[in-house]
Amino acid sequence: MRSDMRKIALSCGVALLCWVVLLLGGCGRGAEEGENGEAVQPIVNFRAITLGNMPEEGMDEIYRQLDALTIPELNCTLRFEFIPWGNERRQLNIVTASGEYDFIPGGVFSDYRTLVYKNAFLDMNDYLDAVPALTEHYATYDPNTLRKCEIGGGLYGLPQFGQGGIQDMGEGFFYREDLRREWGLPEIRDLETMEAYLYRAKQEEQYQDAPLVTDNRIWCSLWLLLTKGKYLEIGSMLETPLVVVEAENPYRALNRMETPEFQEVLSYIWKWKRDGILDPDMLSRSDNEGELGKQLLLADRKPCETNNPIWSLNTHWIPVFQESHPDWEFGFFPYRLQDGTYYVNSLAGNSVLSISAKTTEPELAMKLLEKIHTDIRYYSLVACGVEGENYKLVDGKVSFEGISSLNHFAWTAVSDEMLNYEAVPVNEQWDRDVYHAFMEWGQEVGMDAREHPLDGFHFVISGQEQTGVDRIWLQYFQPLVCGYGEDYLQELDAANERLYEAGFDRYLEAVQEQLAECGGRDMEEGPSAGQD
Repeated sequence: MRSDMRKIALSCGVALLCWVVLLLGGCGRGAEEGENGEAVQPIVNFRAITLGNMPEEGMDEIYRQLDALTIPELNCTLRFEFIPWGNERRQLNIVTASGEYDFIPGGVFSDYRTLVYKNAFLDMNDYLDAVPALTEHYATYDPNTLRKCEIGGGLYGLPQFGQGGIQDMGEGFFYREDLRREWGLPEIRDLETMEAYLYRAKQEEQYQDAPLVTDNRIWCSLWLLLTKGKYLEIGSMLETPLVVVEAENPYRALNRMETPEFQEVLSYIWKWKRDGILDPDMLSRSDNEGELGKQLLLADRKPCETNNPIWSLNTHWIPVFQESHPDWEFGFFPYRLQDGTYYVNSLAGNSVLSISAKTTEPELAMKLLEKIHTDIRYYSLVACGVEGENYKLVDGKVSFEGISSLNHFAWTAVSDEMLNYEAVPVNEQWDRDVYHAFMEWGQEVGMDAREHPLDGFHFVISGQEQTGVDRIWLQYFQPLVCGYGEDYLQELDAANERLYEAGFDRYLEAVQEQLAECGGRDMEEGPSAGQD
């Protein structure tokens, strides 16, 4: 009897262990046996990173509805991990290196290109044959859309899907329009009128002791305002801060830090630091302090913010302000408004969604992305959440009436304008006077815009050279663009000297060679370290 009981206990233990293994699943693909003896594959559990805060309500229902689609149709599940905006660049580097997540967003807010060079992401080209509906979808506007997004011949990120737009058109100065009128200031149309707003705000008691600029990317804003389209970027300004090209000569590399316009940028930074416009702790801030800026605005401790893309304001800021301060009115000054020439990008400059190189089920991951971009059932869940909890549909339009801003949801870098619903505005003044006016302006200038000469260009630099240049940027140039030091001209000369000692000549030469190849011609002149 005792022997029989031991056999029963052992049998139960083995059965329980098998049940636990089947339940946990994971990304492994060890086959199990079904009721009729057929092979049954365990469910694959995908993990994805998205930026922002988790909705207070609705995530359990999002997962329930996703599972109802993904399990029977793809034999997988999808779960999200949230990284708050503010220090996302560093956090994305950490989670990418961990290999614990299958889907990772990237773009101007991340070190996407650098991570590509570290072989962090899957080359999607190897799996496009398995997702024909996805490739057909992306060929809607341009059959070469995905090819233009390649880096070194590989497709490492699926871009947000839209028709492209005016380069850097969306970033600008966000401010309280009701205060501008109250203070009797002119409309903000250039750097002079923007600066007048900042200095007038400093006269108000509630703003005297608070910094009006808290984002250490202010140097990027000033560069756009002062150069007025004279230069083009060869990548993200934050990933490639040291190299730039002239719009009229786009295949010749320049050291941005030796241009006269960069000296002018520093002159403004030094003046604003001295006059209390800049955060005195600017160097300790991350390169995206949007959340800090939003909280200071909500508390009425400052009336403006300098580094905002309009899509982020429209989606993440305006709904919050409408709830807390419905009587406030807002304006937006896009820095590209004053440019004389506009350049249209394809999707090559858009944010992307990448698949980790360490994922164990790459083809299945691609099939999930195919579903998301071609099936409205999938897309609406990952782009909007659950109807009734995260958003409402009113006459076929997305509405957030009665939905708390703390309950909004969207998977970062998944946006697809072919599938997006039209939205009901949450703030009529903003939607009428700012957002739609901005979109109409973008369409108007886009009709006469030039095709971007570096569209899809990505350069490859050896790890050692990139590391050396990055070190000099962080040690010498980052304090400089935050207003630290005694004499910015002397500090700039010293930083450039350190830069060349670290091998910037070789770095610039490598960029120049690849620019020449992009231009389809050999450059007779060597790379330029500055202006003629």
